[in-house]
Amino acid sequence: MTSAHQWRDMGRTDIKELGRAIVERRLTQLGCAVARDRDARSGRMLIRARKTRAELYVSTQRVGGYAFWTKRRLQPAADRYAVLVLLSEGEPPALYCIPTLDWLTPSRPLTDRDYVGQASEPEWGVEVNGAALGALGRYAWTSKTDDLLSR
Repeated sequence: MTSAHQWRDMGRTDIKELGRAIVERRLTQLGCAVARDRDARSGRMLIRARKTRAELYVSTQRVGGYAFWTKRRLQPAADRYAVLVLLSEGEPPALYCIPTLDWLTPSRPLTDRDYVGQASEPEWGVEVNGAALGALGRYAWTSKTDDLLSR
């Protein structure tokens, strides 16, 4: 990670790894055991704490992008979360933790796209453009998120 928080020159693979490392480091500091998925492309992590067992799907995006997970791969459950690491030029990374159950009745910035009759697979998504950032705030990773995942 650059000290000046310059993300524009980073490649897609480096951005993905940066986000996963940030999330893994934070969880480890909280005392969680973290296991990454064997498929390095998946972004999936399993975490264990004293009482908590959870599955996280990590996506790292620049502001203005769109994060999504296929419905086949990410099925809503009480112990399953989508974690978004958002990179805004000149700013430190921002973390968001989205309970996947929220996609059952999505509202902005969450999207539910089925693409009926099209080639794309159905997906759950998160808009990360400027207009959606205010709504994304409700998912900001805070000390409550730390407590939820590390208990």
